[in-house]
Amino acid sequence: MMNDSIVSQAQAWGFICDLSIPSKWQILPQQAEQGWRLQLVGDRWLLVVNDVPQILCHPSEVTVFLERHRPARKRSTLRNLLLN
Repeated sequence: MMNDSIVSQAQAWGFICDLSIPSKWQILPQQAEQGWRLQLVGDRWLLVVNDVPQILCHPSEVTVFLERHRPARKRSTLRNLLLN
């Protein structure tokens, strides 16, 4: 199922994935002060910002959103070598 792969990818990227309500996945940022979350509603994901529902997203849109908001990656080894 597409939503299972989204949750798996979100976990791999360091997001918090919560299934506190049966069959209702939520994806949250590592830093709660960012104020957003994604909630699975049927076959779409609802983007909620500061507890205000914003937009229903197709799974492919969620993947793009998560990629853009994923936690900062460590600098590459080559870049670290060049800077030190």
